[in-house]
Amino acid sequence: MNIKDINDKHGNVIRVCYDLQVVNYEAKKNIKNLVLTAEKSYHDQIKNLVEQVVKGKYKVIFITGPSSAGKTTSSKLISEYLKAKEIQSIIISTDDFFYDREDTPKLPDGSYDFDNVTAVDAKCFKNFLNQLVNDGESKMPIFDFYHGKRMRYVDIKSNREEVIIIEGTHAMNPILTNEVNDIAFKVYVNATNDFILGREVVITSKILRLMRRCIRDHYKRGNTIDETIKIWKHVCKSEQEFITPFRRDADFILDTTHMYEPLLYDFYLKPLLIKAKNNVYTRDFKNVFSKTGSLNKNVVPDDSLLWEFLIKD
Repeated sequence: MNIKDINDKHGNVIRVCYDLQVVNYEAKKNIKNLVLTAEKSYHDQIKNLVEQVVKGKYKVIFITGPSSAGKTTSSKLISEYLKAKEIQSIIISTDDFFYDREDTPKLPDGSYDFDNVTAVDAKCFKNFLNQLVNDGESKMPIFDFYHGKRMRYVDIKSNREEVIIIEGTHAMNPILTNEVNDIAFKVYVNATNDFILGREVVITSKILRLMRRCIRDHYKRGNTIDETIKIWKHVCKSEQEFITPFRRDADFILDTTHMYEPLLYDFYLKPLLIKAKNNVYTRDFKNVFSKTGSLNKNVVPDDSLLWEFLIKD
């Protein structure tokens, strides 16, 4: 199924094109094997990543990537694999270091620009991380997204043997990380792979992430497809400015593409298109559904990263 592999500086495969004709065929022939192969590919990367962290005796892991890349689940899984090696860890989200809503930068249309690194209180974050690394304890803010402000602070402790996992959109930005670079392992998470059919690229990695986000935003955040698509252009613009440039600094590129996932989105996303506006993105979605098979969510393992975007009920 791998048409072309591109490796990063460490030899990790970071780009693979999947042939939809083969994926559709395998889904009908042996769906269990297709799912297991995809899940194993992702988990093997996590194992490799953790091996490098352990070997290098890193104290901090920075995990970043664009919207709907799978940062949250990947962070949790890395923590689980570290625990299997008897190494404890704590996960910190940079989202808790957002400024209060009234101090958040805004876009020209008046909406809040959370994808801008200046939305994060860098001074507060660096003070927190330096204290945690050097003193073993610090106070961390807890950001309440409903009220749009910090509601309280909690005491966080970390011993010298523990690994600190920092997860978030801006977790590799030097504005936040430059003071601990010598003890940090940097992970860039993304869905890096395209899906092709003949000479046509049917699903780009960016469209795959948009499909994930549309499903997640609808079922878990109450947003319509139109609302998600409306801000997508800005999301991608911010990625190019504040996230993608730091990919070159990554010690590990973690690909979260699951080769069978487009077939699931026929089940989740296709019904939502009925009420969506006609635009370039919804037309892309319809083109995808015309060229992929369909799978029920029951084939997805309970521990799959895909549940970060899907719902079980």
